[in-house]
Amino acid sequence: MSRTIPRAYVTAAWPKNRVDAEDDARKYCRELINAGYMPVCPVLSYSGVFDESDPDACKKRREMAEDDLRRSRFLVVCGKKMNDEVKEDISIAKKARVIHTTLDGVLECS
Repeated sequence: MSRTIPRAYVTAAWPKNRVDAEDDARKYCRELINAGYMPVCPVLSYSGVFDESDPDACKKRREMAEDDLRRSRFLVVCGKKMNDEVKEDISIAKKARVIHTTLDGVLECS
């Protein structure tokens, strides 16, 4: 019997400090794994890969993250805060017909 684990793209209003952002991302991803989802989190996936001071690298990272979002089944908004990046992710998810929800919503259903 084959089982497909649903991919859940993780977004949040990440802290500016990279270490704090990665700590939050790990916490959210652990919760999603425990709920039966495969988290896709650019904060962790691309950590240390791109030079954040290079505008071309930032653009490339964002393009790759958008591709990950479009390939996911769910967009999971984590945390209590909202910023422009989260709003942009929600907009992309709506256009790509990716289900968007909150981490609390996912955990309630599990």
